[in-house]
Amino acid sequence: MLLVTVLPLRETARNSVCSFARRLHERPECSGEEFFATELLQSSLREAHFQTTPVAGLPTAFRASRSGQRPGPHIALLAEYDALPDIGHGCGHHLIAGAALAAAIQFSASAPDFAGTFSVMGCPAEESLTGKKAMIDVGAFDGVDAALTFHPHAETAIMTSSTGLRKLNIAFQGTAAHASSDPWAGASALDGVLQLFNQVNALRQFVRDRVRIHGVITDGGSAWNVVPEHSRCVIGIRSSDLEELNRVTKRVEECAKAAALATGTTVRVEEEAAAAPLRFDSRLAAMVSDVMVSRGHQVANWEALASTDFGDVSQLLPAVLFSINAWPADVPFHSRRATELGCEPQALNAMIEAGAVMVETSLQLLASPMWEETR
Repeated sequence: MLLVTVLPLRETARNSVCSFARRLHERPECSGEEFFATELLQSSLREAHFQTTPVAGLPTAFRASRSGQRPGPHIALLAEYDALPDIGHGCGHHLIAGAALAAAIQFSASAPDFAGTFSVMGCPAEESLTGKKAMIDVGAFDGVDAALTFHPHAETAIMTSSTGLRKLNIAFQGTAAHASSDPWAGASALDGVLQLFNQVNALRQFVRDRVRIHGVITDGGSAWNVVPEHSRCVIGIRSSDLEELNRVTKRVEECAKAAALATGTTVRVEEEAAAAPLRFDSRLAAMVSDVMVSRGHQVANWEALASTDFGDVSQLLPAVLFSINAWPADVPFHSRRATELGCEPQALNAMIEAGAVMVETSLQLLASPMWEETR
């Protein structure tokens, strides 16, 4: 591990970052609506001497960069800032944005002379799993050599796997009829959905370990005495194996077609959202782990059963997601308790520490030929 000098975050800067996180926490914004968070983060980064540029077609996405005096690698930190409906910041994205801001301020103080480019990427809509994929599609990650991000968690760890996701919106169309007088003249769209769920339950025996299939009926018809003419459901398929994810998704789509055939209805399947599983980069992960251990942390492996659009970034370039213990072990993600604890000292300390880990790792990458090998 290269020895690099990272200046500690000054008390005034620390207070400023904590204030930033509290302001996001107090004003949660859902996916695609993060206008306050985006503007506040960009303004704070400009104060740290970063140049900000928008991402075409994505009003709440941006890139903030500092370029060195000489050519070199481009290291990007990923900031998220969207919240959950009703729950608020129960996934701690205000802390992710705060960690990136802390790192940017610390980087400016620690690296007046460096080779390459250091960026913070403002990434919206993680909760809907659409933000980073949209940024990739418009070239926002072009030229980036490695990416780092932090996520609050109940333990300190490096994510070694995550589940890819296919979220399917499935609509059945039937024929309305009076449910008692002449039901034989109708075809029940709700029966189509129910048959689909039964067939998916039968499919579960024939999928590999760590595959998850789950869903909900979003429309069961309009009136109890009318054969339902329309019915909808949403089904999510998850797997950390991309090939298995694609295979099971195809099987679920075939179940939908079979359900329509069995009930005399028609069906339309639309992919509403998708995320790739994490591609684990062992060399970059080892660098991050070494930094964390040198700072006194015990680092676990995090095999996530949830999905994240960070997986899409990891399929494109070397990328690592790590966590710092931000709340007690019995606090689940996406909970009101996580929201309540989101600005307690433990959470804010984890945010500041995560920023320092990202700065130290970034400085090592900028000073090392390793980035050439990780491409």
